[in-house]
Amino acid sequence: INHGVLYAIKLYPNAHLIHILIGTAKGAGSGIIRIFEQLIRGVWAPTHSEILRPTFTTKACVIASVLLTFEKSGIFISLPHEISYLGLLLFFVYFKLSALLLNVADPLLPFENLFCAVFMGGIWDALTRAVVASQERRNVGG
Repeated sequence: INHGVLYAIKLYPNAHLIHILIGTAKGAGSGIIRIFEQLIRGVWAPTHSEILRPTFTTKACVIASVLLTFEKSGIFISLPHEISYLGLLLFFVYFKLSALLLNVADPLLPFENLFCAVFMGGIWDALTRAVVASQERRNVGG
């Protein structure tokens, strides 16, 4: 991932999205290349697309690419490269061990559920349904 981000920074110095995409492709390349491999073989399975349903490895590579891009450009992270690299290494080792030992399929799933509930309308939809249901009960009863 680090080499992919460094290579993208060398080619496109101010294109942060390109840095993240190339770093992710470098880290989780087999999952991303699988789409093209399925197209070549003639077995297209859109439900198994790494872009639509990313695995934990792809999600972790995206997180690592974002952190390395920010660290290299000095936007939000002002740590030495060795410390940020060690942090990413510990992140990958910890989650890989938790997946193996604790049988956790996707350790990022609770964070995704919380994000979707807060920012994608889950809480507001439930609140709206509750208000509408209480108004309907009040109208039927009164």
